[in-house]
Amino acid sequence: DVSDGMEPTEFWQDCADAGFLGVTVPEEYGGEGMGIRELTTIVEELVAHGSMGAEMLFVVNVVFGAVTLTNHGTETQKEELLEPLVDGDLNFCMALTEPNAGHNAPNLDTFAEEQDDGTFLIDGSKQWISGVDVADKMLLVARTTPKDEVPKRTQGITLFLADPDSPGGEYRELNTGIPAPEKQYEINFDDYRLDEDAVIGVQDKGLYQLFDTVNPERLVGAAGAIGAGKCALQRAIDYAIDREVFDAPIGTHQAIQHPLADKWSHLEAAELLMKKGAWQADTGNGNPGAAANMAKLRASEAGYDACDFAVQVHGGNGFSEDYFVVDLW
Repeated sequence: DVSDGMEPTEFWQDCADAGFLGVTVPEEYGGEGMGIRELTTIVEELVAHGSMGAEMLFVVNVVFGAVTLTNHGTETQKEELLEPLVDGDLNFCMALTEPNAGHNAPNLDTFAEEQDDGTFLIDGSKQWISGVDVADKMLLVARTTPKDEVPKRTQGITLFLADPDSPGGEYRELNTGIPAPEKQYEINFDDYRLDEDAVIGVQDKGLYQLFDTVNPERLVGAAGAIGAGKCALQRAIDYAIDREVFDAPIGTHQAIQHPLADKWSHLEAAELLMKKGAWQADTGNGNPGAAANMAKLRASEAGYDACDFAVQVHGGNGFSEDYFVVDLW
């Protein structure tokens, strides 16, 4: 119950014990050696069975953390961090979005200036950063070469492994007004210093490496939306079978049956697109970025419509937390 404000500690440990957190991590680092196809399947099933918001937990830890480090981390970073991530002992987050740039990474204002001793001094701000309050490590995205000094605006960006609580970094909670499993934050960096070994991947090529993170992020988000839609529709189906009005279950009426079937077909179509994107991300075939974006778009639409209609099927009870559909919506 998100209104209780409780951390999902036991749930997360169960996921770790089941091997879910290490599904994309190579076996040599304690993982299962699988891929994004298996990851999205796990997330969809968890949410479809009522684990609302599980997709965000998997995004900030498994995707931002394990997927990024597996693909581009140094050997030292992998050896130090992957096993704790797999075991559920380490929490992660990513600082990408900014007030002026949004998700348009080439327009980042946060700048990491390399010093004579090889360290980086970082100044700037980030916004809508999920879970930084409980994160032990953070994937920080910053520009290391000004836009007017690189051949392409997509160059000159670097990925860093950072500590949210290091001196020079301050964060404050943003009031979203919506009950959710995670909280959102704004982070300000003022002379925030990172060592040279904090670089993930290749300096100035970080945006190209980031695609390997944000594509799975969108696919896991799609899995959560599909799972929520299926969870809501299944509850609506069960309610329509049991709820009798004018001496007949409301589920006997086509005004209920046809929209339920229609919403479910949209979820199934979105799921196929999600699976296509996951397959492309795992195999390198096609354009996984396009598929991931389209999958998240269609899944979020289908998931929202399914949850919305589930509330309508429940009538006034749809607004009661006892029936859970309003939480999913």
